[in-house]
Amino acid sequence: MELIIVLTALFSKHILADYFFQRAWMFPDKGVYGAWGGVAHAITHTILTSFILMFFTDVFTAQALAVLDGFLHYHIDYIKNNVWKSKKYTASHSEYWMIHGVDQFLHFLTYVLIVFLISNH
Repeated sequence: MELIIVLTALFSKHILADYFFQRAWMFPDKGVYGAWGGVAHAITHTILTSFILMFFTDVFTAQALAVLDGFLHYHIDYIKNNVWKSKKYTASHSEYWMIHGVDQFLHFLTYVLIVFLISNH
């Protein structure tokens, strides 16, 4: 039951970080490797994941998994944004939304991985 709570907390964190805390200045940078907007967005995920996980595991594991989340989140977003750019997809293209869906699915798989790692720690 505790693992379902962790997974639900991580999904909730994702919605907050991606849709409520992400600012307009972050979005254009997510397709430029190392640009501050994408890094700041990933740091937001890292901090929030760390906060959640500290309630369910030791501090070192929480920090390591939070860094993993931020790292994976950054690179998933980077790839998504560059596919959109290279194909010139906009919100009016169905492919744009397919890629967005795959992006979200990969983020959710990251949270499943984190829960799996906690459960086997």
